[in-house]
Amino acid sequence: MKTRIAVLFLAAVALLAADLPLIPYPQSVEVAGGELAVSAPFTISVLSKTQGDRFSATMLQEEFYNTAGLRATVSTIPRAGHGVVIGYADNEIVARQIAKRGLDAEALSKPESYVLSVDENGALIASKTPAGLFYGVQTLRQLIRPAGKRGHATIPHVKISDWPALRYRGLSIDVSRGPILNEEQMRTAIRTLAEYKLNMVSFYMEHVFPFTNSPGVAPEGAELSPDLIKRLVEYARDFHVEIVPQQQTFGHLHHMLKFELYSPMAELPYGQVLAAEDRNAFKWVEQAAKQLAEAFPSTFIHIGSDETWELGQGRSKEYAARVGIGEVYMERIRRVIEMLKPLKRRPMFWGDIALNHPELIQKLPKELVAMTWGYSPREDFSNQILPFRNAGMDFFVCPGVNNWNRMFPNFDDAVGNINNFVRDGKKHGAMGMLNTDWRDDGEALFNMAWHPIVFSAAAAWQSGAVDTAKFDAAFDWAFYRNDGSEFVDSIHNLARIHALFRSTKITDAADGLFWFDPFSRVGANWVPRLLPVASEIRTLAERTAIQLAASSAKARLHPRTVDYLRFAAWRADTTLMKVELANEIAQRYREAMVTPKRTVSLLGSMSSPNGLVQDIRDAMVQRKAEYRRLWLDENRPYFLDSMLARYDHEILYWTAKERLFIQLRNEFYLTKSLPSPEQIGLVLP
Repeated sequence: MKTRIAVLFLAAVALLAADLPLIPYPQSVEVAGGELAVSAPFTISVLSKTQGDRFSATMLQEEFYNTAGLRATVSTIPRAGHGVVIGYADNEIVARQIAKRGLDAEALSKPESYVLSVDENGALIASKTPAGLFYGVQTLRQLIRPAGKRGHATIPHVKISDWPALRYRGLSIDVSRGPILNEEQMRTAIRTLAEYKLNMVSFYMEHVFPFTNSPGVAPEGAELSPDLIKRLVEYARDFHVEIVPQQQTFGHLHHMLKFELYSPMAELPYGQVLAAEDRNAFKWVEQAAKQLAEAFPSTFIHIGSDETWELGQGRSKEYAARVGIGEVYMERIRRVIEMLKPLKRRPMFWGDIALNHPELIQKLPKELVAMTWGYSPREDFSNQILPFRNAGMDFFVCPGVNNWNRMFPNFDDAVGNINNFVRDGKKHGAMGMLNTDWRDDGEALFNMAWHPIVFSAAAAWQSGAVDTAKFDAAFDWAFYRNDGSEFVDSIHNLARIHALFRSTKITDAADGLFWFDPFSRVGANWVPRLLPVASEIRTLAERTAIQLAASSAKARLHPRTVDYLRFAAWRADTTLMKVELANEIAQRYREAMVTPKRTVSLLGSMSSPNGLVQDIRDAMVQRKAEYRRLWLDENRPYFLDSMLARYDHEILYWTAKERLFIQLRNEFYLTKSLPSPEQIGLVLP
């Protein structure tokens, strides 16, 4: 009987542990049952004179106030009572508490580890490192709950031992394909990534660093200046985040090579790839790398070098014909790495071209870190990992948030990709993970992508694969401090919208669908394929947008991101509104051609103050205003006009259709006939 009771007790403890809404989920959690009730006066004692540790304590202080309205005091003097003690394991007071509370002191031998205990006597966070204390604070922040009356909070009784599965856990942020985050958003990104225990940020650069050896390339208003980088590095230090320079040094350099001054360095005139053997190109890389090393005090320097598709098509054609494209690529990488040795930085490079020539990977310098990437959900990623591991190279796994070229991230694809790729990376000894955010067509908004970004933080910290159901059950509280599930439910709805789009065999919720012309030859093919899912998508999108608006006040944390998800839903709705109304316009025009008695009224229903054409135009006007507001909320004004031009074109297109149908109605009074659709430039579905 006693054995049965013990088993039931352990099962109850396991259930309680599973219910803790923590992201990332700690390596070891014991829930004892019961809660620590806290109210003023309440003290957070930092048993350290390090300013960074006090900074961590102020984050906890802010959490108590923001979540429960409790004003806590931060002190460097240990206080008796039910407060929080934060300190290093070699501190006498902390060491006694570790032993008294029965915490796993051995766990603290792991890098960035911490132990955390909450019982009736208060809370303890202990570590051997400042980063460990910081991460312990982030976990405790998520455990704090309001207790009804403002100024009162509860924390469950727990014992936690925790450490990261991967040493480096980062995000690459694209700042070269249109949107460039403003400084405040960059700081917000750094702070938010650190909340979920990511410790690396890399800003992907093609032409935005103002190199002195290529003046005029960085557009005015787009520069990532050394002064800005210095400020960000200093800001990131308190959050234990390393900022890694990432500069393309081989391919993806069109915005430099399009200049007459620099095109002579290109493989093809005004192309994208530097010529493999050009002396001036090597000189440019050497000088650029020196300037990056001066600006970024990082352990690493990322030299890009992916997707060099033009290589061997121009100036290196004869050389490539002799030795092979793979050898041309590898030789240039070897020369660049040798050239950068005086900088004493660990070089990184994108691994895609090397994987096309696996027999040559052994020739790469062993100090080079392979950033192996792949963005589709797959069951097994070992073929993108093992060629580097077997060659004795360190490597990062680099999944993606699947936001590029889409109205909003494909959340299901992102989660499937991140979970399995990072799982396999951990299994095969990855050095780290660098999740990726791309803006290939210039439209993507960064604040739409926090769900897959935070998921990647869980994947990089936790062992094995992430339990996606458990993650989603925790997401609303961990990210928004919302007691319900309204926000993750909305994200699931948006994921469902992607799946419905994909069921048409065209694409998922891609930007191209938002902009397509329904009265073109392509449109006439797409409209009937989209119609079967149009009503379901619109209903789901509208309900999602309305739910997000109604729930926005529930977001105690990161509230501004909610508007980005609302915009995502409305953008999907507008896309299918255009499909449905364009189809209706086509049907009514055909009817108007054969039923003269109804021609005037049918044309009027197509274009009038309440006309279908005006409905589409007005929806586009509204989307433009929302997009502009959100862009300026997170980005610099640079490149915004290029994106708004797409909305302007769409608005003008429907304005022209408005005039066309009014003109046809007026002419019908005189001619009593209508031209064929082809005569007025319409290909009707």
